Amino acid sequence: MTVPLAAPPRSMIAAPTHRRGIGAARARSAAVQRAYARRAQRTGALHTARANTVAGLTPFVVLVMVLLSAALVATLWLSTAAAADSYRLQSSREATRDLTERSEQLGREVATLETAPELARRALELGMVPAGDPARLVVAPDGTIVLVGDPEPAVPAQPVAPGGT
Repeated sequence: MTVPLAAPPRSMIAAPTHRRGIGAARARSAAVQRAYARRAQRTGALHTARANTVAGLTPFVVLVMVLLSAALVATLWLSTAAAADSYRLQSSREATRDLTERSEQLGREVATLETAPELARRALELGMVPAGDPARLVVAPDGTIVLVGDPEPAVPAQPVAPGGT
């Protein structure tokens, strides 16, 4: 980086008057004035370089802060989403448990309704009549058919009057 040569301010060029008993009336030589001018130019360039370095770091610092902020927001969002998913999972597990219990209960009810005594009771409620000893047809080895037993129609039970007898 090239720093333009400019005349330093008067306050930087003036030599201190309290040094080695030199009074204010004495003037500086041209060489001394040039040396002070170069010195002022160097220190001004140092201050300018430092300002340029700080100015160059500013976008980087802003970028890092934006990235950290985005990471923080993403972390908070993900943890909130995980908590919500956890609640939904717990709710789904409870619903599954309730449905499993209901399915087992229905399976027990079906098993109870399929027993022989329960089927007979329900058949009587529907007006069905129990069959007696049925007749059978038996096929002999020579192909003849023989009737075993006497076929009889089922007799319904007498209905009971609603008022009693």
